[in-house]
Amino acid sequence: MKDKYSISAVIVLGIALLLVFVLVICFFCFNMFWKPEVISFDLVSVIFIILVLISVSVLIILARNMFLVEKQRKILEIQNFYIEHLSELVRAIRTQRHDFVNHLQVVYALMKTDKTEKAQHYIEDLCQHVRITGEMLQVNVPELSALLLAKEDLAADKNILFKIIVDSNLDGLNVKPLDLITVVGNLLDNAFEAAEQLPQEKRNVVFKVFETSKYFVFQTINSGYLPKELQKRIFQLGVSSKDGVNRGIGLASVKSVVEKNSGKIVVSSSKDRGTKFKVLFPVN
Repeated sequence: MKDKYSISAVIVLGIALLLVFVLVICFFCFNMFWKPEVISFDLVSVIFIILVLISVSVLIILARNMFLVEKQRKILEIQNFYIEHLSELVRAIRTQRHDFVNHLQVVYALMKTDKTEKAQHYIEDLCQHVRITGEMLQVNVPELSALLLAKEDLAADKNILFKIIVDSNLDGLNVKPLDLITVVGNLLDNAFEAAEQLPQEKRNVVFKVFETSKYFVFQTINSGYLPKELQKRIFQLGVSSKDGVNRGIGLASVKSVVEKNSGKIVVSSSKDRGTKFKVLFPVN
């Protein structure tokens, strides 16, 4: 859709420039070939000025209409974005409420059959899951909460141990939700892809949100290793640690969004501690 409006803008500008060019040619032709007794020079000038004003007016009206259409398109795009992620958040909460009944039935069955120890372990795992969900819901960005809930399900499907630590509600973060989702979504996708290449016991991803006196910090850690030479180029468009087509786009997009919001991004990696991506946005 965006390309469509860009092409339309180019066509309109081209037509306007062509029209002005034709008017200029006509003006010179009047001066060179028309006899003064037929049409005076002043009359030709007035006609030329009128035509130019009409052309400019038409151009302004067309440009204004195209601007309004593009603005409306962006508004609809943002609304669809909100609806999609908020719907995902509601779906995840409903799913958890439905599953909670099943969890209670399992605990009840274990207790009734005197398998107290297993019931205790089961409750501990359930409490950990509920605690993580509660932390996500404390974030003052519902789009981010929805994204983390969706990524939690994705990690489970990929057999990845996904740990979420939230130590900030992000009050005062001056970053648009669209930009924040671009950053966090791509960082998590990159971490998941790296974890998928590892043995099952090393498929761990940690996402942490916290704040300092100067920055809001979003951090991902995975157990993979990123060579030194690749760390320097990983944010360049088309550069990726994985093979395949259409690679090297996500982290380049992250870097662009971070810089646009006056933030910074740091990457570090070692074979014993894994790979860490840290994005810092200034406190408003």
